[in-house]
Amino acid sequence: MNNNSKILALKYRPQTFDDLIGQEVVAETITNSIKADKIPNAYLFTGIRGIGKTTIARIVAKTLNCSNGIENKCKVKCENCDSISSSNHIDVLEMDAASKTGVDDVRELIEFSRYPPSVAKFKIFIIDEVHMLSKQAFNALLKTLEEPPEYLKFIFATTEVKKIPITVISRCQRYNLSRVKSEKLFNFLKNITIKEKKDVDDNAIKLIVKLSEGSVRDALSLLD
Repeated sequence: MNNNSKILALKYRPQTFDDLIGQEVVAETITNSIKADKIPNAYLFTGIRGIGKTTIARIVAKTLNCSNGIENKCKVKCENCDSISSSNHIDVLEMDAASKTGVDDVRELIEFSRYPPSVAKFKIFIIDEVHMLSKQAFNALLKTLEEPPEYLKFIFATTEVKKIPITVISRCQRYNLSRVKSEKLFNFLKNITIKEKKDVDDNAIKLIVKLSEGSVRDALSLLD
């Protein structure tokens, strides 16, 4: 797809921690823990839709699997980072629990987790909307979460953390992503209109910011 014809949410999706909007504290905490070699078995990102949960999940996956990832200096787009960004890395599996909720889907994951990574340092499972998993699926997952092999990491994202069993939450390092503040969102959208060479009235941008209620994706969809 031509880069100019891409929808804005894809074109301006953050690729590194530096690109993130309004989640600096989370980015810094994660970066410091990886630098200190204190990497949890599982990350859990919670918050409203469109504020970067799956985006951060991919950035974490890249940071863990790229030799220059932690310094945010993947100068040459390495094979690991490129294929994680486009969701087709052999060792980084993304699963949407909204469509795959059953215990068989999770068992398939667990079976796959028995083997070490093929090309990367870590095998990583990113599960979006993890609260949609069935009770049996969570139970099947729990065993692997309790004693995962060294090379295996889980990254969960959810809009409804209350629906996740406490036994699962307690085994994750949890990060609550906040709504992006209006001023930050306004500046972000304003910069995009400049890059796209589009003349958009400031009041129109302010209205978009108000309507999007702190969701970057909603703001970009409205700007489109």
